Amino acid sequence: MVAGAAVTVDPGSGHRRAGGRRGPETREAIHAAALELFARLGYHATSMRAIAAAAGIQPAAIYHWYRSKEAILVGLQDEFMADLTAKVTAAIAEHERPALKLAAAVREHVVFHGLHRRAAFVTDSEIRALTEVPRRALVAKRDSYQKMFGELIREGIRDGSLRSSNARVASYAILLQCTGVALWFDPEGPLGLDEVAGIHVELVLGSLGAAPELIATALARGNDAR
Repeated sequence: MVAGAAVTVDPGSGHRRAGGRRGPETREAIHAAALELFARLGYHATSMRAIAAAAGIQPAAIYHWYRSKEAILVGLQDEFMADLTAKVTAAIAEHERPALKLAAAVREHVVFHGLHRRAAFVTDSEIRALTEVPRRALVAKRDSYQKMFGELIREGIRDGSLRSSNARVASYAILLQCTGVALWFDPEGPLGLDEVAGIHVELVLGSLGAAPELIATALARGNDAR
């Protein structure tokens, strides 16, 4: 997550208390404050002054790091997409069979969104707040990420382990389903995040016609990886 260790949060009030910060600690405090405010109030309702107050810094200090509020939002969204992509590609690299690669990608996608629910919400919902150039850049990153899933499905279709009449549409449906975890997952709920991820692996592979034995293998590999 983007929150830095130097930020202290009062769970009851949501306010941060900050001492004197310098260097990267200031940037992390800005990120943490902006993320909370964008998620709670929305991008347009959040001012630079409010971000500075929540971060415990003077308003002018923000401009040492960011030229505008949009630059903060872009930084948060870029960080989320970079970290998500790195986690998923690393998980994929651990396997050779396409269906198992897809299972690993689904598991990491779900876990990442469950761990970073607020950042996921801001990245997805506030794309509408971006001006044209950064919006196009973020959409391109998301499209590239989606194509990675589509290609894994196509590879599974080619080797006979998966079935779908349209891998592109299947990838959209799978990502929408798995991303939704960020909206409803409750760490205090009856299911742990690993269990939720395993259920999504089972659902995704089952919807793509994978054999029960392959699904069982994917689930076992996922449990071993954890």
